[in-house]
Amino acid sequence: MLGKYKSKYGMIYYLVQDDKLRELMIQDLKMETDENMLINEVKNQLNLYFNHQLRKFDLPIGFNRGTDFQKDVWQALLTIPYGETRSYQDIANLIGKPKAVRAVGQACKKNPIGIIVPCHRVIGKDGSMTGYSGKEHTDLKQKLINHEKILD
Repeated sequence: MLGKYKSKYGMIYYLVQDDKLRELMIQDLKMETDENMLINEVKNQLNLYFNHQLRKFDLPIGFNRGTDFQKDVWQALLTIPYGETRSYQDIANLIGKPKAVRAVGQACKKNPIGIIVPCHRVIGKDGSMTGYSGKEHTDLKQKLINHEKILD
């Protein structure tokens, strides 16, 4: 089932399947969406997040795709606290693969549940805004990091 949430950064579409959030993407597509309790809860939590009232999502997550390595990276991303960042090296170390820095970057790029699985919180070791679904989207990464720095 497909849900959507209109954010200030664009329309967010998300896929719910087998009572788990499976995918989330920011797109400007016109898509038919569905309604159910989980779809409504994702919308509610996104609304709270974008209004600075939620710092940690509490949603059932499942990955429809991805290698074991990618899933390990995505699980590690869930440990990065709101408003904080980690380097790709930090994530590689966390999953026990310290030489896999570039592979961590590629896994972040393929994260199917952006924002909720916070790949935007992963930056270069030197503090640079790298990656985030390709170099052309680092502006969105910076906006999400800046969003989390605003304290109410």
